[in-house]
Amino acid sequence: MNALFVNACLREKSRTKLLCDAYIRKYWKGPDTHVQELEVRKEPLVPLDEKGLLRRDNDIAAGELSGEEYRLAREFAKADEILIGAPYWDCSFPAVLKLYLERICVNGIVFRYGEDGRPVKLCAAKRLVYITTAGGYLPAESSLELYLKELCGLFCIPDMLFIKAEGLDIWGNDPERLLREAIEGI
Repeated sequence: MNALFVNACLREKSRTKLLCDAYIRKYWKGPDTHVQELEVRKEPLVPLDEKGLLRRDNDIAAGELSGEEYRLAREFAKADEILIGAPYWDCSFPAVLKLYLERICVNGIVFRYGEDGRPVKLCAAKRLVYITTAGGYLPAESSLELYLKELCGLFCIPDMLFIKAEGLDIWGNDPERLLREAIEGI
């Protein structure tokens, strides 16, 4: 199995990374599993602008998707399972993760559109796991979780798992206990 860990944890001592490591130890072990960790903060990611979009559209039309600018999309597409780890920031995730997601949404690598206009699966992933931690509490119907489900729909990834540890910075809560419980629940 090819497993991709998209690490969008920006702090050196990240509670989210702690949970991701627990997931990897539990589910991605064994000699047949190849784990690739991608630290998005170390990638030279910039937002797409009009010039970049035009270049990408032209490359898609020409079927020229072998360039370095599509490396992240190709890595994503070949993974059988994907784990994204990112802290819950400002009702979402760090901006660098959005830049990463923008770079992998490449028609012709991760998905394509069928004649009926619906997405067709090109990526290998059968599951996307998203792990986050929050100092406060996430709403019951988080727009973050809905966004990730929409992306899985676009990529035709049939299974999405959303794992969270929340309330870690609320006065009176025991963050160590909450993290321990989250790890045990993985």
